[in-house]
Amino acid sequence: MKVVKAVAPYHHPGFLNFKTVPYEEWKKCGGQIAKPHYPWRVFHRLAFNCYLPSLRKDRHEARLRFVQGSTILFDSFPDYCRYEVIPFIWDCWPSSFQTVETFFIRNQVKTAIFTSSQAAKIMKERFPSMNILAITEGIDESGYFSGGPIKYRKNDILEYGREIDNVVKYNLPDTVRYIHGKVNGRNVFTSQQLFESLAHTKIVLAFPKSMTDPEESGGIETLTQRYWEGMLSGALLVGHAPKELVDLFGYNPVIEAKLDNCNAQMMEILEHIGGYQPLVDKNKEMALKYGKWNHSIQLVVEFLQNNKYKV
Repeated sequence: MKVVKAVAPYHHPGFLNFKTVPYEEWKKCGGQIAKPHYPWRVFHRLAFNCYLPSLRKDRHEARLRFVQGSTILFDSFPDYCRYEVIPFIWDCWPSSFQTVETFFIRNQVKTAIFTSSQAAKIMKERFPSMNILAITEGIDESGYFSGGPIKYRKNDILEYGREIDNVVKYNLPDTVRYIHGKVNGRNVFTSQQLFESLAHTKIVLAFPKSMTDPEESGGIETLTQRYWEGMLSGALLVGHAPKELVDLFGYNPVIEAKLDNCNAQMMEILEHIGGYQPLVDKNKEMALKYGKWNHSIQLVVEFLQNNKYKV
């Protein structure tokens, strides 16, 4: 029985790494850790593109590595050449399938974890003997807060993150306070500004990448942080709910956007916004229950133990 040790994701100075939070939650759950050995910056390009030679694998230890599909080689450096690697994978889009599959084959990956149930299903079909778990992506909830009942919030609509122009274009009266978190395609909020804007907004627009960027996503929709952020801030979500979110909650927490009549729908929602408070309150309660990383990490621990690993 191999003991599983997690390795901290690479920290790029000046940038946040969303993979750090589940690593920290792993430690809180009592999971063991191992020291990272990332290369010097001058060698990063090589580590991204070139495999190290395989060595004799440790028979007593496996390494849990937090990776993205397109950067799985760097994100698991250099453990793949000395240990059994258990990749915990974000952003596994069709464009990175070949990279991930090559890594699986070359390193004889036996166990993998995905934050997308659709990607997990596809990989299970291609690697039927592999132990594969799909969990929902969590969030560090500590910065988010509610600015009070949605009826009294100063901002009507908040659009941030992914561009929604490929999905829907709103043309609302000037009386509607519509806040954009991007200018010319660039994010303009600091983290604290985002927390404040979410807390004082009635409606947050939320569409999965399968709709905003169907070419890159290849039709794969997944539950991302934007949904948790809106719910934890007590805002009403309007857009489209990924199936993963509906399955997790047992109901649809998102008001599905009427793309053929979007302006009228939005004005109707704003006119009766106070009536959505019970849904908003229920969504926040569910987000606090399921959105924290400790929920998903506990599932990971159970999955590993059920597959004869020591955690």
